[in-house]
Amino acid sequence: IVPMEVRPRESIILVEDFDALVKWYCDVLDFVVKKRFDEFHYCNIENASGIKIAIGLASEMDVELHDRKHNSIVLQFEVDDVQSFLAFIGNNGGSIVGPAILNEKDSFWFGSFADPEGNAHWVVDGNCP
Repeated sequence: IVPMEVRPRESIILVEDFDALVKWYCDVLDFVVKKRFDEFHYCNIENASGIKIAIGLASEMDVELHDRKHNSIVLQFEVDDVQSFLAFIGNNGGSIVGPAILNEKDSFWFGSFADPEGNAHWVVDGNCP
C-alpha cells in the first residue's frame, strides 16, 4: 500500500536546445507556455486538451543526453487521424519514427514520431484500447 496519495504532474522532456524545442511544441503541437522560470531553462506547457509537459535544458539538470530513440519512457498522444497527423509532423520539423499502421485485430491506427531532437512519441487514434 502506498503511504500517501500520488497525484499527476507534467512529464518532463530534457533537451539540448531549450528555446527551439519550446517553440516547436508550441508552434507545431499547439502547446502554450504556462510558466517559464527565469533562473534556469525550464517551462511548463499545456495544450487545449489538458496535456501538461515540461521542457528543461538537460545540461542544467546535469543530464547527458544519449540516443533518445532508445528511451524507456515514451509519451503517447491520441489524435483522430494518425496518418494525417504524422504527415503534418513530418512537414513541420519532426520525423516519422514508425509509419501509421492499422491494428486490424483491435481496429485502431498507431504510429510514432520524434521531435526535432529525436525524442520519440507514440500516437494512436481513439479506438486504441
